[in-house]
Amino acid sequence: MEKVSPNAFYDSDNRADPPKCHENTRVAVITKIMNWVTSMMDTDTFMHWLCSPTSSPETDAFILWLYGPAGAGKTAIARRVAELCQEQGLLLASFLFFRSDPKRNTMEPLVANIAYCVARVIPTTNELIKNAIEADPLILTSSIEVQLIKLVLEPLRLLADQGYFSSGKFARLVVIDGLDECLDQDAQTNLIEFLASTMARNQLPLKFLIVSRPEAHIKLAVALASESQQTMFSHLELNNDFLPDEDIRRFLTDKFHEIKKCHPLRSGIPSVWPSKEQMDVLIRKASGQFIYASLSVRFIKSACDSPMRQLDIILGLRPPINHDLPFAELDALYTFILSCTTNQGLILDILGVHCVLEDDGNYTKNTVDTIESVLHLEGGDVCVFLSPLNSLLKIYCAYEPGKYAISFHHTSFTDFLDNPERSKDYCIDPPKCHSLIAQWMLQMFTSNGMIFSVHSTLFG
Repeated sequence: MEKVSPNAFYDSDNRADPPKCHENTRVAVITKIMNWVTSMMDTDTFMHWLCSPTSSPETDAFILWLYGPAGAGKTAIARRVAELCQEQGLLLASFLFFRSDPKRNTMEPLVANIAYCVARVIPTTNELIKNAIEADPLILTSSIEVQLIKLVLEPLRLLADQGYFSSGKFARLVVIDGLDECLDQDAQTNLIEFLASTMARNQLPLKFLIVSRPEAHIKLAVALASESQQTMFSHLELNNDFLPDEDIRRFLTDKFHEIKKCHPLRSGIPSVWPSKEQMDVLIRKASGQFIYASLSVRFIKSACDSPMRQLDIILGLRPPINHDLPFAELDALYTFILSCTTNQGLILDILGVHCVLEDDGNYTKNTVDTIESVLHLEGGDVCVFLSPLNSLLKIYCAYEPGKYAISFHHTSFTDFLDNPERSKDYCIDPPKCHSLIAQWMLQMFTSNGMIFSVHSTLFG
């Protein structure tokens, strides 16, 4: 009990407004995950697959990695899946990491929480877990791998030998959300590697849903695990295939309806508010980012001011009153991600040059090659330095084969970088970036008689 983190269970959280899915949203992705959870529902099917895996890896994987950009609503989806599995008797355990909670930003309580859940969901394991602790009273100071083996896998293995998993329905899902919010990156990759190498060997029909941002070290660990011939490891990306804009529109429509119906100042709100144009701008600014939509609604529905005035502030049509910033929580997320990087000054220069070139798109092709030339970097440096920001941006092939460009996942990230009141030490410096670009262009035009080829590259 001393080792357990009570707030890490899916149904307990010390935050006043924990993430959750709005009604009738995220249906497609949740359905896809639930189909994966409910495949291989009995030992015979499981053992048949293990001996001759001919089924779809999308449904029969031991581990599913759900990933997506910062603020995409991953935790809300993880909670909803856990709720559905709890209702159907399929949830074995859950652990939700959270970087701001010292008992949830470390790997230390993970196995204690899982073992507690296992003992509660499957009472016959209680004695087995108790015996393991009595045999080694310091077991919870051992490595995470040893703890998982002794307190979770071995007790379940004994039950499996007794036929517990032969029934058609049993608790089988372990949800681990926010893995990237554990402050120890090595511990994150070690957990992935251990689960990948252990699940097939133990022959237990359990499933692990691991949810995180697509951080570079996690992507590498998953890629290496996916290469294993013994373990099925699948991944699911939260992208535009799941039509997040439609879900955000549904969420905003319902919330604006509530505001017009219940807000103390509702008598002054026109029936046609917000306009279609305002709604479209809000959805475009969200860029599929549910945290942006949620924070916008929280700010707009404040009882202390007019919802119409608050919406204008969100849309940038008027300044905030008393420095009441609507996206403080989102800014904290961006600040945290940037704070975890090295070479922060160079990263801000890269982001700044990208933003300036994006604004001046009529003049210069905004490619990774161009940014590297402006900043006198070696080929490939931009990809290396920006790799810790995978959850905020992507580098993709553009313009022509071999030419790559940068794209931010969310337009709100550009707003953050441009606003010193929001980004503080992480604000980009446009005048400096304009100067760097001008110097580079001047050098290119005046060196080695390359004026015509450079002119063709930049303007043609």
